[in-house]
This record gives sequence, structure tokens and C-alpha cells, in this order.
Amino acid sequence: MSVRRILCFGDSLTWGVVPGTRNRHAADWRWPIVLRDQLSAEVLEAGLNGRTTAYDFPGRPYRNGVETLPMLLEQHAPLDLVIIMLGTNDLFSVPNPTAEHVVFGLQQLTRMAHAPAAEPGMPVPNIMIVTPPLPRIVPNSPYPFAKVTLQIEAQAKRLPSLLQAFAHEHDCAYFDGSHLMTDGSDGIHLAQDVSRKLGLGIADAVLNSLALRAEASIL
Repeated sequence: MSVRRILCFGDSLTWGVVPGTRNRHAADWRWPIVLRDQLSAEVLEAGLNGRTTAYDFPGRPYRNGVETLPMLLEQHAPLDLVIIMLGTNDLFSVPNPTAEHVVFGLQQLTRMAHAPAAEPGMPVPNIMIVTPPLPRIVPNSPYPFAKVTLQIEAQAKRLPSLLQAFAHEHDCAYFDGSHLMTDGSDGIHLAQDVSRKLGLGIADAVLNSLALRAEASIL
């Protein structure tokens, strides 16, 4: 039985920021590690604070996901699955942001992940789109560069239906993490127990994904 390889491509929710700080959750609480333990798979953490789908984040270089994903796909090949959980930072980096900005960025990322492999004979991975837990307004946010506004909160609430439709249209697996609540200390990041619940939920979605059953079961 071959070991399955999964790339988790995300932002600070994947990196594991402790809410209200710049610290990082211990490995056992970060959702990619929880996913790894549930699936007995090789899981590669690729979370970067401030990463967007396809936009430059003002004052923070290297955050544009379109500029990073192709390198990671080649670096970590062969991959069986790429899990993309992005979109929160798009709403902070784009003037007058809308949920459609996130969809546009995901179109570019999925096109890259579904492109023929750079190395001959490498498989084209499956893709899972994850709607992240949604940012919410909290008073006295500790992150002045990422203040949740009414517009951001309203557009974030549109993401679950749009991303589910996008995943269906583009033959991607899907998991809706929007039912999980971001922490009240900053309205953006996840408490350790919520991060763990996210990993467990994604693991169940992977196991139930018809896309992954096309060739072989993970277990």
C-alpha cells in the first residue's frame, strides 16, 4: 500500500496562529497534523501568515498564492491531493473586496494544480476546496492591518455557497469550515480546539470524497 501525499496550502489558519498573538499552536493542535494522524498519510504543511489566493498583501511580500503554488507543486511531487483553504486575506488586501475576488483567485490556483505535471510521469493531484472559518468583527482587534469591517464580514458570509458551487463546477472535493467559529480575541484565528475540529472535519471529508476513491483508498 502506497503512502498518500497531501499538500495543505493556506494562510495563518493553516500555519496555526494562536488568536490574539503572533505565536503558533503546537503541532498536535494544527489542523494539517490532525489530518495526518487521522489518515496515516504524509501531510505537508504549507501555511503562510497573510497569504492570499492571487493578490499582493500591502507591505507583506511573498503572500500572493499564485506566485508560490507552482513551486510547491513541483517541490513536493508526487502529490495525491492539494487542499486549498484561502480567501480570508483576499478580503483585507483588495480595495472594496467581494467574495468574487476569492473565486477569481481560486480559479487560477485550481488551474495550476490541475495542469500537467512539470516532471514526466508525475500524477495530477486531486483538489479539495475548504471554506475557512469566517472572520467576524470584534472590538479592539490586536491586528490593525487586518481589521474586520462590516463589508468584510458580509462578503465572507457569501463564501460558503460560492465556494461550494465553484468546487462542484471544477471537479474539486469540498469542505465547509464556515460553521466553525473564529476566536473572540481577534475574530480571525482559531482556538486550539477549533483547529483540531477543523482537521477532524477535513479528514472525514477526504475519506468520503469520491474524487479520491477514483484510484485507491487512503486507508
